Amino acid sequence: MSAEIRRILNNEEELINISRPIFQAVDVDNSEYIDEKELYQMMCNTASEFQIANPTLEEVQTTMQSLDRNRDGKISLDEYIELVKGLLREMLKGETDAQDNGNEKKAEEQINKQLQMFEKYLEESGITMAFQLIFAEILTKKIEPNNVFTYTAMRLRQIGKEIAHLLPKNLTANISEST
Repeated sequence: MSAEIRRILNNEEELINISRPIFQAVDVDNSEYIDEKELYQMMCNTASEFQIANPTLEEVQTTMQSLDRNRDGKISLDEYIELVKGLLREMLKGETDAQDNGNEKKAEEQINKQLQMFEKYLEESGITMAFQLIFAEILTKKIEPNNVFTYTAMRLRQIGKEIAHLLPKNLTANISEST
């Protein structure tokens, strides 16, 4: 639908052809302008279609002022076409926003899935327990902050050697070679 909206917005003649019949239907006195009375009737018809309250006189006047760009007290076809352009741009923006939200949601779902996989890997590999053990040691031995990284690396190496016999051979090959 967004391609169709863009096509209409880029084709002035088609925009006029789409807008003119609607404009003429609202212009019941065929004056080639929509006056406040006709605008009120149009807004009431729209309210009825959407089953909402009819507009107040103030709402009609505010709408008239926003559409009547040359301030002559009536809406010309050109002014009405500007309204249609604005509505089409809003529809296009709404579609783009909805697509962006859909893409953001997919990306967020993918990130959450990857996080779950990573957390599962950490649990299954025992890394989480190793870090919990090291963290507890750091706190109880009161390791200085500037030595935490070195202590953690040393303990991970030691833990790896201690549990190497429990791991498959393809994971332990590098452990024995590096020592």
